[in-house]
Amino acid sequence: DWVIPAELDDAVLADGPSEQLFDWQHRLENGIVQSFNDRIVRIDNPEALTTEGTLKFDWSPDKGDLFIHRFEIIRDGEVIDLIAQGVEFDVIRREENLERRLLDGRLTATVAVPGLKEGDLLRIAHSITVDDQALGDEVQVIQYLPAAPWRVGQGRAIVSWPTSEKMGWKAGPFVDLPEVQERGGYSFLDIAVPIAKREDMPGDAPSRFRAYPLLRVGSFDSWQDLSKVMEPHFTKAAQLTAGGDVEAIAKRIMAQTRDPKTRAALATQTVQDEVSYLLDGLDGGNYLPQAAEDTWDKRYGDCKAKSVLLLSLLRYMGIDANVVLVTTRGGDAMPELQPVPANFDHMIVRAVIDGEDYWLDGTNTATRVGTMAAVPPFYYALPLTPDGSDLVPMRSRVQDHYDMAMAMKIDQTAGVDLPMMFEMTMSMGGPASAQFEKIVDEDDPEVLRQIKGSFGAGQFSGGQVTDIDVAYDDDLAIGTITVKGVADASFNFDDGKVVSDIGMVTGGVQFAPNRVRPAWRGIPVATRGPSRNKYTVEIKLPDGGKGYTLDGRAEIDESFANSRVTRKSSIDGGMVHLVEEAFANLGEVPVEDIPAARRAALHIAKSDLIVKAPGTAKWRWELDDKTRRELTAPALAAYNKVVADAEEDDFGPLTSRAQFYASIYDFENALADYTTVIDTEPTSDLFLTRADALISLGRLDEAVADIQSAYDLSPDNDTAYWQAQIMARAGHADEAIELLDALPVDDDDLDGFTDTRAMVLGIAGDVDTGLFLLEERLLEKDNSSTLLNADCWYRALHQVALEDAIGQCTRAVERASYPAGVLDSRAMVHYRMGSFDAALADLEAALKLQPGLSNSLYLKGIILLEQGKGEGRKAIDEALRQSPELEAYYALFGIGPKS
Repeated sequence: DWVIPAELDDAVLADGPSEQLFDWQHRLENGIVQSFNDRIVRIDNPEALTTEGTLKFDWSPDKGDLFIHRFEIIRDGEVIDLIAQGVEFDVIRREENLERRLLDGRLTATVAVPGLKEGDLLRIAHSITVDDQALGDEVQVIQYLPAAPWRVGQGRAIVSWPTSEKMGWKAGPFVDLPEVQERGGYSFLDIAVPIAKREDMPGDAPSRFRAYPLLRVGSFDSWQDLSKVMEPHFTKAAQLTAGGDVEAIAKRIMAQTRDPKTRAALATQTVQDEVSYLLDGLDGGNYLPQAAEDTWDKRYGDCKAKSVLLLSLLRYMGIDANVVLVTTRGGDAMPELQPVPANFDHMIVRAVIDGEDYWLDGTNTATRVGTMAAVPPFYYALPLTPDGSDLVPMRSRVQDHYDMAMAMKIDQTAGVDLPMMFEMTMSMGGPASAQFEKIVDEDDPEVLRQIKGSFGAGQFSGGQVTDIDVAYDDDLAIGTITVKGVADASFNFDDGKVVSDIGMVTGGVQFAPNRVRPAWRGIPVATRGPSRNKYTVEIKLPDGGKGYTLDGRAEIDESFANSRVTRKSSIDGGMVHLVEEAFANLGEVPVEDIPAARRAALHIAKSDLIVKAPGTAKWRWELDDKTRRELTAPALAAYNKVVADAEEDDFGPLTSRAQFYASIYDFENALADYTTVIDTEPTSDLFLTRADALISLGRLDEAVADIQSAYDLSPDNDTAYWQAQIMARAGHADEAIELLDALPVDDDDLDGFTDTRAMVLGIAGDVDTGLFLLEERLLEKDNSSTLLNADCWYRALHQVALEDAIGQCTRAVERASYPAGVLDSRAMVHYRMGSFDAALADLEAALKLQPGLSNSLYLKGIILLEQGKGEGRKAIDEALRQSPELEAYYALFGIGPKS
C-alpha cells in the first residue's frame, strides 16, 4: 500500500524504446527496508525473447521475503495475468559462488515465462524486504541511477521514509538531486531516470570521479554512529573462554617472543595459514561475525571471522587493536559518501604498536614481521569502537620490503657480438611470494618447464634456460626463482658505436596524463602503490674491461608523481655494477603539480646508461676458427644441454642452437639442426633460413628447392624473386625467367619484379635488356632509392653504362634511409672505373655504418690486394668467413682477388 503506482503513457508503450517502464521504489521504516520494482519490457526480437523468457530474483531468506505483485503479458491491449493462471516460480538455493569460497544462503525464484511471443509486453512487479539483524533499527539502501544514453519510456527511483525518522542521503559522483518532498507524514526523494549523460573521465582519474552514479540513503548520523552500531557484534565475537584453544595459541606465540611486532606478525600468520577462507552468509552472516573460537574450531571463515580471530589474539597479548571496515575499490571517495555499511566490502585489523599503525589482513597471505608495515591501497578505514570512530586515513609510506628483487649476472667475456651466459635470481616478497610456496610443494615438472620458457626468451633476446631452481623461505615469506642460461649478446651496434643499454627502470618511466579537455583540467591524477622493486646487474666484460666506459647518468635519486627512482653504477676490474630501485606510493597528483611531475618523469626517462665498447673490440668475424670455438664453448655446452632437456615436441631449443651455429659460421651444423626441425615442423621461415645455410655452403640447387617449399607454404612474390636469382646463379636462368613470367605482379610488386628480372637476364648474358628494364622503370619512379640502387648495382656488376652510373648511385645514396648497401654499390662502380681510392672511401663509410657487411669487406680486400697491400687478404678472409658464397657469386661477373 506504500507503493506509488506508475501512470503509464500509452503513446510511450506503443512507440517508445523496448524498456517501457523501470520503476524502483524503496520504503525505509521501523528498521525494515522494502524495495519494489515494476518493469515493462517489449519483446522486439528473438534475442529479447530468449533474454527475457526466463526470470529470476534473488533474496536472503534470513533477512526478509520476496513478493511477486504482478506477472503479466500484454498483447494487443489485452492483459494476460499469469499469476491468476496459476503460474508459479520455482525456488532454489543456487550457491553460485562456491568456487570462490562464498556461501551466502541466498534463494533464487525462477520461472520460464509461458506463451511469451515477439511483440508482447512483459510486466513483472516484485518487492523484497530486508530486516538486517546486524543493524538493529538502522536502515540503508543503495540505488543505481542509470544515465543517458540508456533509454526507457518511463523511469524513476523513489526513496521514502517517515518524516519523523532521521535519514541522510547523498548521490554521486556528479549527481544533482531534487528537493525532498513531504506529504502524508513521509519524506520522498523522487529521481527521474535516466539522469543526464555522464562526462567521460580520464582513466587515470581517482576512482571518485569515475564511479557509477549511486544514491545512498541511510539512518546513520555519521561515521561515528555507524562505527558505534557495528562494534558490539565484533567485540562480543572476539571474547575468549579461559583455557580455550585460541587462548592457548596466544600463549604459545607469547612464549616465542616478547617483541609485540613479532607477536602481531605471528598471530597474523597463524590466521592466514591455519584458517581457510569461506564466506558464510547464513543466519545474518553478511554483517554478523562468526565467534573467534568457532572460527578456530571450524578452521574456516570470511574476512570478518578471520579479523575477529586475529583481534582476539592481539588483545589477549596486550596489543592495542580494533577491527576496521574498508573498501577494496574506490576508497578515495569514502569521505564524500553517505555513511552506510554497504560502502564497505572488506574487514581487516588495525594494530597500534609503538605509536605506529599496522594494517593486518587475515585473508591475505605471507605476512611476516618484515612485511607487516605495508599499507594496503584502501585509502580509508573505519575502526569499530565502543564510542564510535571517524574515518581514519590509511597513510601510504615507503615499504620496508621489496615486492620484487631481481639480480642478474651476465658473462659477456666471449665478445661483444657472441652469446652471453646469464644467471638471474628473482625474489618476491609479501603476498606475491605465496605462489612460490605452492610451486615448491607441488614440484611439478610441467610447471617448472613453463617457467623456464617464460624466463628464457621472455627476459633475454634468444634466451634459453639451462637450469632452474625455485625456493621458498617460509620464515621470511620470500619466494625465489634462479635461472641460468644462454642468450644473444647484450651489446648492439648503434650509430657507429658498440653499446649495451643497461638501465632497468628509467626506460619504463612515464607520466603523461591527458588533461586537454576543459572538463578534465581540474581532475588530479591517481597514482598506484605502494610498491618497491630492486634491480641489480653485474656484467663481466670482454678483454678484462679494457677500454670499456659507462656513458650516461651513473647515479640517480629523483622523484615524480609519488614515485622515486634511484640508481648507483660503476665500472671497474672488468665488471659493470648497477643497482636501481623503483618506489611507488598510493596517492594523487594535484592538478597544479602535473606539469612539474611530467617534466620530472621525462628527465628520468631520458636518463640512459650504456656500456660503450672501445673501437678495438673484436667482432666475431675477425676471430680465427679456433679462438671463436674456444670463446663460444660455454655457450655451445648450454645450447646442447637445453636441446637434450627439451620435450620431444619442443623445437625452440634446437632452432636456437641452429641460429647459434649460423652466427659463428658453422653452417654444416646449422643445416643439420634446421633439417631436424623441418622434418617434423616445417614452416616457410625455416625453409628460407635453411636455404641461406645451403647457399653459404654452395649447394644452390638444394637452396632453390627449399625456397620453393617456403613459397608453397606461404606464397609471396619476394620469395619467388629470391628463388629466381638463386636459380640464375645456379645456371638455370631460363627456368628463372619462366618462374618470373608465371607470377601475378601488380604495381606494388613491379619494382622487385623489374630488379629480379633484370638481374636474371644479366646473369644469362642479356645485359642490355636487363639495363633497359631498369631504366624504363626509373622513368616512372625516378626518385626511388631502391630502384636507383638496383640500377647502380646492375651497372657495376655487369660493367655497363658506367659513364653515368655514379650519378645514379649518388642519387640513391642521398635518398636511402639506410645507405650502407647503397654505398657498397657505388664503391663497386668506382672499382669498375679504376677509382680505387674513391671505392675504398665508400667502403669504409659503409663498414662504419654496418661493420659486418661482407660484400664491402670482400671488395675492400680485392682492392687492397690490387694495390699491393697484404692486409687485403685479411679483409677477404673475414668476408668469406661470414659469406663463403661471395667468391663464386662475384666470380660470375669476373670479380675476385687478383693474387
